[in-house]
Order: sequence, then structure tokens, then C-alpha cells
Amino acid sequence: MIAALCFERARCIRDNLIFMKRRFKNMKSVKRILSVAVAVLLIAMMMIPAVSAADYSFTLKTTKPGYEFTVYPLATLDTSTGKYEATSNVTDTTVQAAILTSTDSTANLLDACKNSTGLGSGLADKFVSSATSTEKTYNVGAGIYYVKCTDVPVNNKEIQQESIVVLPYKDGTQTKNSLTIDYDQNGKIKELGEPGVEKDFSIDGSLTKNDQTFGSDDTITYVLTADVTGSTANKLTSYIITDTMGTGLDKREESINITSVVLKNGSDTTDLAYDKVTTDIGGATFGVSIRATELDKDAFYATDNKVVVTYTTKLASDAPVNTNIPNTDGLIYSNGSDTKTIPGNTVNAKTYKITAQKIDANTGAPLTGATFTLYKADGTTKITSGTTSGNEGKVTFDKYLAAGTYIVKETGAPDGYNLNSTPQTVVLPGDADKTVVIEDTKAKLPNTGGNGTMMFTIIGGSLVLLAAALFVIVMKKKSSAK
Repeated sequence: MIAALCFERARCIRDNLIFMKRRFKNMKSVKRILSVAVAVLLIAMMMIPAVSAADYSFTLKTTKPGYEFTVYPLATLDTSTGKYEATSNVTDTTVQAAILTSTDSTANLLDACKNSTGLGSGLADKFVSSATSTEKTYNVGAGIYYVKCTDVPVNNKEIQQESIVVLPYKDGTQTKNSLTIDYDQNGKIKELGEPGVEKDFSIDGSLTKNDQTFGSDDTITYVLTADVTGSTANKLTSYIITDTMGTGLDKREESINITSVVLKNGSDTTDLAYDKVTTDIGGATFGVSIRATELDKDAFYATDNKVVVTYTTKLASDAPVNTNIPNTDGLIYSNGSDTKTIPGNTVNAKTYKITAQKIDANTGAPLTGATFTLYKADGTTKITSGTTSGNEGKVTFDKYLAAGTYIVKETGAPDGYNLNSTPQTVVLPGDADKTVVIEDTKAKLPNTGGNGTMMFTIIGGSLVLLAAALFVIVMKKKSSAK
């Protein structure tokens, strides 16, 4: 621009001097003036290369990581004529026409570049923002450049995706050779906050994060809730709610029952299509992956949407007693080029068992062979039973128990001992570390001395006398017969 102006002024001086030569007769004076003019013209001509090789540049800036910007050269500027010419990479005729007809406004050119596939591949030197790379300067020749954001992080909501850079350019009365596009300014980039991920127990239809206790026969219901992230401008390609089951929960495929997966907004719910996955989920037990057909819908990204997963399981056969059994959820989501993992929260289940012991009431010696039955608090609803064994004379009931009140009864005494029918009350978790001790006394045999002996003697004597009398009678009958 500046070179063209200098060239034009020198040419004007030359033309004026030629005109003066024709008008004035003093050729010697005119020759001197003409010599000066030629010198000025040569100086102007020498300035042209210097100006055209001026250091034009533009800088792209953002402190937000994960953005990729690609620069496409559209046109070069002929500084001697002030005309633009499309670069050889531009094959889109609409863009070519917009370059030739663009004036002070580049709106038409920007519209033509959007979604165009005829701009070439752009400069190989891309600007990719990161924690250590927050700006990049491009030193270029005079011309027109199209800057496009070609990749965004998964948490991007909105971005000024395209810009036209013209160098040099007019800023009021000044001609500028450089400019900066700061994407952190004026809302050029808008990002989404980190989505929340929550886990709860569902107890009688109410959600709670408080620790809960369960027994062998109980069904444990978990509810996983995650905020929807992404946007209609930056749709997700993957959205997986993960669940990590701790030791003590039944992780078998047939035990985990996903009862519902819905998109929830206020009181409105919509069923979502999903797949249960077990790989590429960061070591979690399983994940619920929302299908792409759902992620492609604009409705999925409505404000305040949440994905809610409900599933059930039971305690494992080897669950630890009186110990927290954790369950943790999480969220993994991606837009194809960027993936984020969000941790959720942990809720704890717990369970208990009851141990009973049989001992001799007098010696305290443990006894084997006693049968105990475990009942609910009503004392009549049977839960399970077991028989004491081993050197300690103990039995641990095979059923896991939730917190509550239970009754232990002896329903079978060891050989040689009386049955102790007194019910024993056990309250969990207060008595979780206690052993229910039930004493038995030996069974008493009938006394063989004193009045008992006398009675047997009398009865025995009577029988002898009766036998003698019968003998005498029989003998007399025989004598009479003779």
C-alpha cells in the first residue's frame, strides 16, 4: 500500500517535469529539474521492494487449552497496484470472486469461506493452545488470510470459529501491518462448567447418600445422576456413566440389573437408548454408554438436562462384615478429539453376622451339637439356623443381616444336656462384635437310693410271696386229684 503510494507520487513528479520541459524554453534549467526528478523517482523505486517486504504479522491468543487454529492463505496483495490475487490453493470460485469484489467489508468473503472445501489444507504450522502455549505469531506477506478453529475441547460451548485477517489494514487514518486476535476477550470463547456426577441409595423411593445396611436377602438399589455436557455446536461422540463396585457387592453379570436409563429435566423423563460396557472405562466395574443416536439429538443438550441410571444388585457371598462396602460412580465423555473423566462420589453399604456359642453352665466348657435358630424381632419369623461345632462350640449364622433387632433361640440341646429355651435378643450394629453365649446344664437321671430302693424291695418281696402262694395252691390241686 505504502509502496504503491510512493510510486504513484514519483510518477506524478516525472509527468509534471516533462510538461514543464515542453512549456519552458530554458532547457538547461529544465534539465537540472528533470535530473532531480529522476533521482527522486529512483529513490521511490528503491523504496518499493523495502515496503513490500515489510514485516506483516498477526497473533492468535488464548489461555484456554485444547483449541486448534488453522490458517488458510487466500490472497496476495500486489503492493504496486493495490490489487489482490487469489492464491493457487484457493479453487473455490465463490471465494475467488469474493476476494476480487471485496471492499472494506470482508463479510461476503467470510461467508464464502465457511464450509468451503476449496481452500487447500492450510498452513502446516497450526496454533494448538495448551497450558504452555497460549499464543502464536505468524509472520506473513501482505494479503488476506482465513483463520479457522479446526478443533475444540469437549467442554467448549461456543467459539468465534472463523476470522478474516487483512494485512496491511486501515485503522482510522493509520495503516497497520500487524494485529492480534485474542480469543479470551469479548466472549469469543464460551466454555461449559464441569458436569456434576452423583450417586445415591434409593430407600423406599427416597434418595440418600448416608451409609446403609443390608442383609443377604435385600436388594440394593443405586441411583447414578450426571449432568449433560456438550452443546448443539459441539456435540458429544461418547457419554458413559461408570460404576465401580467395591468388594462385598455381587459383580456377576446376572446380578447387576439396570432398571432404567432416562434423560431427566425437572419432573420430565425420557427413556434413553444405551449399551452396557465393561471395557475402556478406567477400571470401573461397568458403564452405561448412551448411544450415538441420542447424542446426535439437539434435545439431549437442553439446559438442566441430566442422565439418571438406576440399577440393583445384592451382597456377594464373601462380603466383609461390619466394614464399609464402597460404590463409586464417574463420567467419561468425549467429542472425538478430547476426552474428559469426571469423578463422582462414593456411598457405603454395610452388613453384619451373628455368632452364638454353647457352654456348660457349671464348667464353662464349650459344647458342640447345639442347634440355634435365628428369628426376626417378632421371635417367630425364622431367618436361618445352625449347629455349634469345633473346639469353641460356636456357630456363625450363614445369613448377612442389616441393622435391627433379632432373636436367637436354642432349638436343639447337645446330648446329655437340657434345652435352654430362653430367647436371646441381639441388636445390630450395637452387638455386632459380640458372641451370644447360651449356658446349658446337664440332664439329671432318677435317684437310685432311699425311698426308691425301699419301694423296689417291697414290690420284689410281694412278688416272691405271690409266687409261693400260687405254688402251694397248685400242689394241693395235684394231691386232691390223686
